[in-house]
Amino acid sequence: MTGIVPPRQPLDVYPGTHRPLGVAHPTQGHQGAGQTCWDEDPVYKKIQGSYREFFGISHLSTALGRAPKTIYKWEANGLFPGATWIYNSGSKNGRRRLYTRVQIEGAVRIAYEEGVLSGTQRFISQTQFSQRCRELFVATRAALPDPVQNWSS
Repeated sequence: MTGIVPPRQPLDVYPGTHRPLGVAHPTQGHQGAGQTCWDEDPVYKKIQGSYREFFGISHLSTALGRAPKTIYKWEANGLFPGATWIYNSGSKNGRRRLYTRVQIEGAVRIAYEEGVLSGTQRFISQTQFSQRCRELFVATRAALPDPVQNWSS
């Protein structure tokens, strides 16, 4: 009966166990079928007479390979800076956090450099990620994104 059942491959993580420490987050760098890039479907807001491109917290969380709840928790614990732009939406869910492309790309770069995304560090509080992101957000706070060209409304 050999050949009917393929040989079993050893698993790194068995059912009912946790992901081993030091292993990268399972969703990082994975672009499977049906998944989109983080920068698809931006939010456009009219500021100073021009429409400008912004991204929500879901875009940021996708870029960092984490859940939006994780970003909220980091922000509440002082591990991640608050959003530069916040607008009140018309929905029952309230305020929306907005980030620029420069802020998200900078946060991803810092996360890789500090080992937050590579799996080499276990705790974000043991890195300079929070401080460097804060500095990035302060540096980019006054800079508005470029106006969107050829806007047809």
